[in-house]
Amino acid sequence: MKNNKNSKPIRNNKVYYGKKKVSIDEKRNNISKIFSEVSYNYDKMNDIMSFGTHRLWKKDLVERVSYELTTNKVSKILDIAGGTGDISFSILNKKPNNEITILDLTPDMIEIGKSKASKLGFINNPIWIAADSANLPLRDSFYDIVTCAFGIRNVAEIDKTLRNAYNTLKPGGKIFIMEFSPKILSPFQKPYSYYLNHIIPRLGEKFANNRNAYKYLIESIETFDKPEKFVTKIKKANFKIIKLKKYLGGIAYLYIAAKI
Repeated sequence: MKNNKNSKPIRNNKVYYGKKKVSIDEKRNNISKIFSEVSYNYDKMNDIMSFGTHRLWKKDLVERVSYELTTNKVSKILDIAGGTGDISFSILNKKPNNEITILDLTPDMIEIGKSKASKLGFINNPIWIAADSANLPLRDSFYDIVTCAFGIRNVAEIDKTLRNAYNTLKPGGKIFIMEFSPKILSPFQKPYSYYLNHIIPRLGEKFANNRNAYKYLIESIETFDKPEKFVTKIKKANFKIIKLKKYLGGIAYLYIAAKI
C-alpha cells in the first residue's frame, strides 16, 4: 500500500541507544532525559570516572584548535554537544577574541554551562543554543572550526550531524571530534571492559545517585563505531581526514578533518 503523498514520511530507522536499537526520536528523547538527570554532577563525574585524564585529552584538542586560530586567524567556532562549556571556556581563555557558539540538545546542561560562564566572567561569549545537532539552526559556510568532545556517540543521527557540520563550515574549515573507542589494545581490553561495566556504574550510583544513566554511557561507548568505521562516516560527509590520534592505547581518539 502506498502512503498518501501528503502524509508525513514513516521513519523506520533504528539506532543504538546503549545496547538496544530504538527509533531516532526515542534515542533523542532518552538522551535529553539522561543528560538532564546527570547535568548537575556531569563535570565531577567526568573527573572521577577518568581519574582526570579527560582533561589532558581535551587540553590537547584545545591546543590544536588554538594553533589553528593563531595561524589562520579564524574567528567563529561551533561547539557541538558543548554541554557545560569546558572546551569552549578553555579556548576562550587562550583566544578570547574569537566568537563561540555552543550547541547542546539538553537545556539543563546549558543552564549549568551558563552558570559556569558567569562565574568565569564570560558574559556575551559564548552564545548558547539548545537544539538538535541533526537539525542545525545555523547558516551554511559560517564557521571556521567545529568541535565535538565526547558527544558524537550520543547524537541520534550521526551521519546527518556530520553533514550539517560540513555545511556550516567555511571552505577550508576544520572539524575536531574527540570520542571514546569500543576497542583498545588487546592486553588492556579485559580490565578496561571490567572497569567500564562494573566500576563506573557503581561510581555513578555513589556520586551521582544514578546508576542507570552511567550504565547507558558505558554501553554507548561499547556500541560506538570502531575508528576505521567512524573515519568512513566522516569521509562520507565529504570531509578530508587530516589527522587521527589515539590516546592510552585507543581508549579515545581525536579525529581532525577539513572541508576542502
